Parts: sequence; structure tokens; C-alpha cells
Amino acid sequence: MARDHRVRIRTREDIAKIAMAWWLLATRRGHFFDICSFVLGPLTKLHTSKGRLDIEFYEADYGDDPAYVSFKPLTLHVDKKIWEQASKGDPFARYVIAHEVGHILLHDEFAVAFSDEEAARLKYVQKEESGEWQAHTFAELFLVPDHVALKLADADLIAGLCVVSDDLGKRRLTQAKSEKTTIAPQYEGDPCGECGSFSLLRNGPARICDTCGKANPR
Repeated sequence: MARDHRVRIRTREDIAKIAMAWWLLATRRGHFFDICSFVLGPLTKLHTSKGRLDIEFYEADYGDDPAYVSFKPLTLHVDKKIWEQASKGDPFARYVIAHEVGHILLHDEFAVAFSDEEAARLKYVQKEESGEWQAHTFAELFLVPDHVALKLADADLIAGLCVVSDDLGKRRLTQAKSEKTTIAPQYEGDPCGECGSFSLLRNGPARICDTCGKANPR
């Protein structure tokens, strides 16, 4: 997470579409999901274009990155405590893992390291070609998609139900309201048998309500 790299330009809308596709695979019940199970399950099984994803745990010292990604072979390096905290639903730890998932999905070994001199870096780099900006944008949209932020419509509720920090909950609500185009999942068109909302999402053979999280028969 520490050093930035220049990568292929991606707009927020591009990243939102990618984040939405993986959010649909990650969430099965309500708006919270176990991000560690997601990494070990759907991400490892389905993201194979860059080779098998390995996970290497280490004990970070003060000042070390809590997690980072390397390529060739594709490896997620993560501090043991961060992984344990993320599995228990700690908002900061979940964000750390989500950020690295963004690097895994969006980047590769051809990323070019920026100059260590900030002034020189800002002269020729747009935010859309910053690897860190892209990973941060992915993490926020993956943990709290725009349509979820707009549906919950309350920063505290977003933070609580999506298990993110209070600051992120406020930021996501503000961002979602300001976007001209909202990337949202395609609903089935039938009402949920539990809550009545027209927000059923196809999830394999089942249909999961995006509002209450209940499974509905076909």
C-alpha cells in the first residue's frame, strides 16, 4: 500500500463495474460479507488469468505495510493480525484486504513505480493512472456499492450494515449522491417473498434479496 505505481488508466465508472461484478459474487446475505472467505473462495477460484493466487502471512513490524501484492507468482502478502481481524469483521482490516483485492484484479507486474519525489510525480500522472487511487476506489465501491449507499441513505446505517468505518460510511453516501450514473445490479423483477422488495438478484440457482438477504425459490 505504501508506494504508488503508474498503471493503465481506468475511470471510476470502469472500476465501479468491476467492483459490482465481484460484489455480487461476494455478498449472499444482506450487505456484509466475510472478505477473507471471499478471497479464499470466489476470488481464488475464479480469478485465474494471472495464475493461481497464493496467500503468504507474515508478522508486520511497526512501519511495515499491513498487506501488499506481488506478481509472478501472484501472491497476497498479509499481516497475520490484519487477516484475523478482517475475518472477525474489523472495518479497517476489511478495508486493507479490499484494497489489495483491487490490486489483484486491476493490476499486474507491468506497473511502473512512480518517482519518490512527489513534485515530479504530480507533473505527469493523472489520478486515473495511479495504482493506489484505483485500489482505493475499488475498495470503497466493493465494500459499499453506490446503490447500497443510496438505498440505506444514512451514513451510520451504512457503516453499521456494511461494516466499514464511520468516515467511509459518510464519504460513500456523499459520493453516491453526487454521481450522475449509478452502477447497480440487474434485479429479477419479482417481489421478495419475505420483505416484498423488488430487489431479487440471481446468485447461481438461487435468488437472493438485495434488501433483506433472504433466499427466494425460483
